[in-house]
Amino acid sequence: MWVTDDEKWFTYDKNVRKRVWSKGTQALQVISKSGLTRNKLMLCMWWDWKGLIHYESLPPGETIDSDLYRYQMMRLRQEVEKKRPELIKRKDVVFHLDNA
Repeated sequence: MWVTDDEKWFTYDKNVRKRVWSKGTQALQVISKSGLTRNKLMLCMWWDWKGLIHYESLPPGETIDSDLYRYQMMRLRQEVEKKRPELIKRKDVVFHLDNA
């Protein structure tokens, strides 16, 4: 029985808009804010042959260190207990970890 993981960086545009006040009966104008910046977001996922078990995204600017990884593994265990309870007691479950 295998459980594997992967991390993926996503870049996205922060589409912030602002409203421009108008006079009298004119409709409000919505324009894109100048100087939009691209942001990066890391998505971490764990799955097995049945499908996705758990995923989470890191807050912007945060990286994976030993403490965060430990908490991710604890959250993964909670999700495995809920979604794949048959795996908890098994002795032959192998975690295939990328870049561990």
